Amino acid sequence: MPGWSLFFYRKNLGVCALACLIAVTALFLLVSPPRQTEIAWHEYSVPDIHHDMEAGKVILISSMASWDISSAIFEHQYSHDPALLQFLRTHPVSCYQIDLASLSEEQLVNWREYFQSSVPLGVVLLVETHEHDAVMETIEVDTDQLAPENLILRLKKLLSLRNPKSERESVPNPAVSEKPSASLKHQSA
Repeated sequence: MPGWSLFFYRKNLGVCALACLIAVTALFLLVSPPRQTEIAWHEYSVPDIHHDMEAGKVILISSMASWDISSAIFEHQYSHDPALLQFLRTHPVSCYQIDLASLSEEQLVNWREYFQSSVPLGVVLLVETHEHDAVMETIEVDTDQLAPENLILRLKKLLSLRNPKSERESVPNPAVSEKPSASLKHQSA
């Protein structure tokens, strides 16, 4: 009866293949996707920032330099904080990152104007308000100011000032310029 043993061999092989397929499918369905462990940074882009501000989002810009290790350490500390990550997942905040080492000298001089120190490292927060002004806060590299709980407090403050997109669509304002930074109120830490 060599025919029967070949039949059972093929049948068992088919059952094993089906069991493996079911196991792999179950693995994909039952294992949750990896959790985000750091901020998903977007590359610094002025048009994208303007678009996000017009959509009613608060903007967080990390100003770091690849040549400065301390700025990378501070950014790593707050960008991996679970409480800040949870806050960013549940609120309309867009996160951008700029590497000052990639800027031209003219761009670097312009970027320095946002900060009080000569080395413009830290965080810039932007929001468009109900009055269609852009409010900017800068936080220079400092242990206390860049602590995740302080960033969350400042982001909450700016979220309370923001002009949600739904309001903007219901009340058109033709006097508002194309760029929300036309009227900029600056607050520095």
